[in-house]
Amino acid sequence: MKFTELKSSLSSAPGFGYYITGDDEYVRRRAVALITGNTPFPEFNVTELDAPSSGAVADALGLMPVMAERRYVIVGVLSEAEELADYADNPAPSAVLVVLGRAKDKKGGKKDARLTAFLSSLTEVDCSPVDKKFVFRWMAAEAKKYGALVAADAAELLWQYCRGYMTSIRPELDKLCSYRSGGTVMAEDVRNLVVPSAEYAVWQLASAAASGDTAKAYAVLRSLDSSSVSPEVLFTLLYRHFRRMFYALVTPDESTLVRVLDMNAKSIYAVKREAQRFGAVRLKNILLGLSETDEEIKSGALSRDAAAQVLISAASGGVV
Repeated sequence: MKFTELKSSLSSAPGFGYYITGDDEYVRRRAVALITGNTPFPEFNVTELDAPSSGAVADALGLMPVMAERRYVIVGVLSEAEELADYADNPAPSAVLVVLGRAKDKKGGKKDARLTAFLSSLTEVDCSPVDKKFVFRWMAAEAKKYGALVAADAAELLWQYCRGYMTSIRPELDKLCSYRSGGTVMAEDVRNLVVPSAEYAVWQLASAAASGDTAKAYAVLRSLDSSSVSPEVLFTLLYRHFRRMFYALVTPDESTLVRVLDMNAKSIYAVKREAQRFGAVRLKNILLGLSETDEEIKSGALSRDAAAQVLISAASGGVV
C-alpha cells in the first residue's frame, strides 16, 4: 500500500507486520509513527532493534505488552528469517512487527529466499515521494501553524526544488513560513530562500541543453553550490542523469530499471518522458561526449576553468 493509504488502513485493527520501503526518510518516520500511534508506556511497549537475528526478533514479538493492547517491535535491518519462517501462519496476537529494511543481497546477487518470503507476508508500505496533491494539502496545513498561506505557484516550485521529497520540503517550508509568518509565501520567496537540490538543478540543466538553451543551462549551473560546480561533481551528476535516461529508454523491463538504476515507478515514468525528447542515439552520443570530456579533464588536456562550459556543451549533444 502507499503511505497515503496507511492511516485509513489502521482505522481497523493493524496487521501483524509491516515492511517499510521507499526512500523519503520523513515519510518513513511518519509511517512508523502512524503504526505505533499513541501506545501507552512506549518505553515498555515499543522495542527498537538495529540489526537483530531472527531469533531475537521472535523473542521480542513473544513478550506481552505492559498495560496496553499491543506492543511494537521496530527492526532496522533484517538479514535473515530462519526463526520467523512460520511466523505469518501464527503471529502473536498482541504484537506488531515493523521492518525498515533488509540486508543487501549475498555475494553474486543471490537473494535469501526465506527472507524474501517472510517480508512478502508483511504489509508493504511504500514511502517513496508521495502524490503532489497530498504534499500541497500538507503544506497548507503546516503553514496554518504559522498563520501563513502558501501560494499555488510557490508550492509547485518548492515541490520541484525538492524533487517531491518531504524530507527536504519540511525544513524549507518551516523556513519560508517563519519568514512570511502571518502572510503568504510567494514563488519569489522560494527562489530567494531555497537552494534547489542538485538533482533538480541538473534536471533543469539537462532540459535546457535538450532545447539548445545554453544560456539557461549556464544560469542553472550558477544556481548550484560551489561544490556541485566542480568538474568532477558536475560530470558525475550529468553522466548519472543521462545514463538513467538512456537506460530508461532502451530497457523495456521496468523491474530491471528498478533494480539496476535504483528507480521507483514514478521516477521511471518521468525519466522516460524526458528521455523521449532526446532519443536513444542522441543520448548515447551525449554519454560518449561526457566521457571524452572527463578524460580530457583528468589528463590535463582541458583546463578546469573551461571544464564546465565543455561539459554543458557535451550535454547539449551538439545543439547550439
